[in-house]
Amino acid sequence: MSLTPNAIRQMVSIENGGNNNPSFTPKVQVIRVIPITSNPSSKRYRVILSDGIHHCQGMLATQNNHYVETGAIANNVILQVSDYMKNVVQNKTLIILLGFEVLNNPGQSIGSPSSIDNAPAASATTHAPTVPKTEPVRGSNPYGGMSQAPAAPIMRTAGSSSSKPITPIAALNMYQNRWTIKARVTNKSDIRHWSNAKGEGQLFSMEVLDSTMDIRATFFKEAVDKFYNMLEVDKIYCLSGGRLKAANMQYNTCKSSFEITFDQNAEITLESDTGEIKHQSYDLKPISELDSVEPGAHVDILGVVKSVGEPSTIVSKKSGKELQKCELTIGDDSGGEVACTIWGDRAMGAPQEFAGTPVVAFRRARVSDFGGRTLSASGGNGTVVNPKLPEADRLRNWWQSGGNQDAVKKMSTGGMGANRFPEFDQRKNIAAIKGEGMGHSSESKPDYVSFKATVSFIKSDKEGGAWYPACMNPEDPCKNRCKVTQNTDGTFHCDRCNQSNPDCLYRYIFSATISDGSATSWVSFFDDQARILFEGMEANDLQKIYVDEAQGGMEAYQGFFSKAQFTDWVFTCKVKQEFHQDEARVKTSIQSIHPVDYAKEGRSMLNAILAM
Repeated sequence: MSLTPNAIRQMVSIENGGNNNPSFTPKVQVIRVIPITSNPSSKRYRVILSDGIHHCQGMLATQNNHYVETGAIANNVILQVSDYMKNVVQNKTLIILLGFEVLNNPGQSIGSPSSIDNAPAASATTHAPTVPKTEPVRGSNPYGGMSQAPAAPIMRTAGSSSSKPITPIAALNMYQNRWTIKARVTNKSDIRHWSNAKGEGQLFSMEVLDSTMDIRATFFKEAVDKFYNMLEVDKIYCLSGGRLKAANMQYNTCKSSFEITFDQNAEITLESDTGEIKHQSYDLKPISELDSVEPGAHVDILGVVKSVGEPSTIVSKKSGKELQKCELTIGDDSGGEVACTIWGDRAMGAPQEFAGTPVVAFRRARVSDFGGRTLSASGGNGTVVNPKLPEADRLRNWWQSGGNQDAVKKMSTGGMGANRFPEFDQRKNIAAIKGEGMGHSSESKPDYVSFKATVSFIKSDKEGGAWYPACMNPEDPCKNRCKVTQNTDGTFHCDRCNQSNPDCLYRYIFSATISDGSATSWVSFFDDQARILFEGMEANDLQKIYVDEAQGGMEAYQGFFSKAQFTDWVFTCKVKQEFHQDEARVKTSIQSIHPVDYAKEGRSMLNAILAM
């Protein structure tokens, strides 16, 4: 196969750094692939490109790394290049490959190329040879000792109203003091306030995308007041005056290995949208393949919202703050189905926003092994309803043409969120707790199991009642949950917030046994689940009955527990191994409790029998 004559010379002669001629799609050979190991957190690959006469130094844009990792690009492979950019590094040229097609691999180098940096002026009669050499290229390093990071780039300026040269995000590096990027804002966070020993302030972050990749930018203090209202999602801006630093990949989900920090001296201008920058960049993962994704990783998902749970509020164990959440069930045409949690204010409006089975794109959703495989949606604008993507149109057509009737592979089990009803085919039985060794699989992570069972016994003879006294403080850090002790003067003291109150708030805590046809197990009930079991009776109200003989006293108290016994429920339980006095034991706690819909249960059992 012939290489394009003088392709390298033409590629490096582009004045504005980019391929402004769409009809120029040269065929070149990769004569060497060189991994860059200076930054382990961000893989990059350099390549030596040849047209059979000259060779030059190049680099793959990070979104194309998978071609090397899968073996599609290797030494001597031939590419047809459709999009690229040029940098100049220490008077040497660097071609960044953005778009290309892998053609074939002749197994050896074509021609006897020499470095374009040392080449004389172009000759009009020069042609690329078509016959491969009998021996592959060996020995000398055509890289010529180039530095690890490109510097002083010459960049594309077309389409920008700014007089400054535009640096692609993929070309940013720590050696540049001055640069300007032109990018679309794809995500913007809320303003957050912080306070520590060094002082206090405010910040917000956003993600911006150009034609090469995306990067995270953070604004601090006065820059928040100056730029927050100005910057709008989906608008294009020229940004300069920021400071680069290495990205913390534990929290940063963008592809760039750097982050940008801006202060009030940043220069930001709104640019016209010429359509050259995508609205979003997705690396979509089929839902059915999530079981191969490591927990903690981030994925882009496109799916149909099949159902929406009820919004709820939980208390963070780390911060003690209340968090709003809502769980969605997402499916796609790979046959997969997964639970995805939406957080914050958006969660409270989720039943309205996600009604009517819309197609939704989730960018950088975090994968968890909580209950099989589940997703946690990123904040801000990382979740887009009915995105403008060809894949979204295809998915919508699949759903409307009968995809909602297809068999599914459920990635999430009954161990999902506390307010999600475990469907019939997601349940096991009580015997599975011991039979499958639940609670022993990990020292730090519990197992979750759902089943239909009967409350067979409730231990209600705890001295003082089946509850504990909690702090009256509804704010951080207590949130009405921390246990208090009674002082000699009758007040109740909380060690967590160091306050004393004349009263306390009682919250349920007790043990019970639940049974099904396979086994019986001891379980722990807490306040939220116990109130459902007792049909809404608050522990505070039952405690008043307990101590007041005029309201029935102990007899009325026992009556509530007797009434709750031998009732059927659908439970989701957390099973975890704990240590008590150096003795290991498995503890099962009720996470959610749902009344049984006997008509629905009957239909589900019949369908299960017919499917045998």
